[in-house]
Order: sequence, then C-alpha cells, then structure tokens
Amino acid sequence: MMKKVLLFIISITVLCFTGCHSNNENLVIKSFHHPNGVYFCREKVNSEINILNPMKNEKEVWVEFKIKDNLGNLIDSSIQKEMIPSGKEENVVIDWTIPVDFKSGSYKTDLIAWDQSPENSDAKKIAESVDKEGILVFETQDNFDELDGNVWLVSEGNLGRSELKSENVTLNNGLLSIEMPQNTLNGGEIYSKELKDYGAFETRMKLPDAPSSITGFFLYKAPDYFYEIDIELYNQPDGTLMFTTYSDGEKKNVYVGNLGFDPTNDFHDYRIEYKENQVAFYVDNIFVKSWSDGFPKEGMYLMINCWYPKWLDGEKPKENQYLLVDWVRF
Repeated sequence: MMKKVLLFIISITVLCFTGCHSNNENLVIKSFHHPNGVYFCREKVNSEINILNPMKNEKEVWVEFKIKDNLGNLIDSSIQKEMIPSGKEENVVIDWTIPVDFKSGSYKTDLIAWDQSPENSDAKKIAESVDKEGILVFETQDNFDELDGNVWLVSEGNLGRSELKSENVTLNNGLLSIEMPQNTLNGGEIYSKELKDYGAFETRMKLPDAPSSITGFFLYKAPDYFYEIDIELYNQPDGTLMFTTYSDGEKKNVYVGNLGFDPTNDFHDYRIEYKENQVAFYVDNIFVKSWSDGFPKEGMYLMINCWYPKWLDGEKPKENQYLLVDWVRF
C-alpha cells in the first residue's frame, strides 16, 4: 500500500514539473500579419503580432522578424522586446527597413514570439508563423514616362529575319511600344545601358498578334551562346513560351511550355530571378521553372525585343502589330 501511495505522489510531481514552462505561457497569440506585395529599397516593411495578456501582471515578450530568400536562406532579422499590459490585447508592430543595397527578388518572412531574448540558449518559442505568400523587392521601376537614355539604349541592326529599327521603338500614353510594321519582318529592341548583376527582373507586357515572331525579355552579353538567360514568348494567341539558358558556348537548359492564356489579349507579368545558385522564372507571380546550374555567372544587359527568328516561317503581318510594355522593374 505504501509503494502505491509513493508512486502516486511521484507521478503528480513529474506532471507539475513538465507542465510548468516560462512565466509567459499564458500569453495568447491571436494573429500574425505578414507583409505582402511589392516593395522597393529604402522602404519600410511592417509586420504585426496580435498578443493578448489575460493575466493580472504585465508580461514581457520578445518578437522576432526574419526574412529569407526563396531557397530558405536567412538574409536578415530583427528582434525587439515588448511589455504587454495586464488584461490587454496589443498589436505589436515590427518595422524593418529594406537596405539600399538589398538584392531584388522574392522573399519569405517568419514571425516568432519568444518568452525571452532568442539570443539566450534557453529561450522558448511561444508561437511562430511562416509566411507562404512572401514579398517582392526591387531597386526601381521604370514606368516609361520617358525613354531615359541613361537607362536604356535602342538597337539598330539585323537579328534573325528581322531588321531592328529605332523608329519602331516609341512611347505611347505611358507605354513602351515596339512596332512590327505590316507587310515586313522588321522589329525593334531596347537594352539596358549598364550590365545587370544578380537580382530579379520583371516586366508587364501585352504581346503583338504576329505569328512566327517572338517577344524576348532576357539577359544577354556577347559573344553568343556564352551569357544569356531568356524568356521567349511566341507572338500568337496559343500561349507558347520558352525559357533558355546559355553558357560556355552552348545551350545548357531549355523549357517549352504554355501560358494557359492568350498573351496578345491583355497585359501579364513575366519575371526572371537570377541568383548565384539558381535561375527561376515566374508568370503573373506564379513559379514556373528553375535551374540550379547551366547559366552564366556575371553581369549581362537586360533586353526587350520583338523579331522574326530564322527557325520560324517568317509570315509578314497584314496589319501593324505592337508589343506594349507597361513597366520594367529590377
């Protein structure tokens, strides 16, 4: 009988010990609010954690903000201490300013509430939220209010079946317009004045309806087949697209797919994310394809063009057709 009583007392003691956590265990995390959408360098990013303190005493809580790249690598973080008044529900705001030299691209955020500073080895998480949507960060966006000669240059020359003419590149009501004139195989092209390093490059475009021609949004540097990362869109309603990378003098990767919509009917977003260990492609912010090797690893020019390649039939359009570009950001 004595053994049974003793065992019962020991059981209660163990249960009490394992159930007694930090003095913050009764804080209630009501909700997390992650930042979403598009941001630019120097801009402030706001996150919130809604915390309820139902206890009679003011309680301390530490909140942490983490930002990670699309491969899960930690890029930056911030930590702050908050005091939650007794019987109060508080929205704890976490501010993080994007550094001026931050690399453009897509990022995910984590929000964590701790019972003490997470720099302490015995700190315990009260709650954590990992964002699934993420944010996009860019350095700048060109809305083509003008064709800035310090940013863009216009090509003159031959490409495939086409003669690229500067006269086909104009601005129209805040849109960059590249004309594909009727009864010709001519086109047009712009390219960045400066080489572009790793980062994200995105544009919003409406394609011309000119079968047997393509629109390119890509990174390139001479010579051919050494430095190139392409989004190539067929200028036709069926939505055919192709992603390609070139390095070391040859084609390394190619993907042919379908957009699932008519790109000549409306504007859509197309993005390249170029990192040292990955190149990824997105359409309307939806991931499509990535490669972890087989692409160049040095600066290239950002380019946009409309032209008729020799590997397509070269059908001359019966009416003038136009590539319309709303904006480009990088």
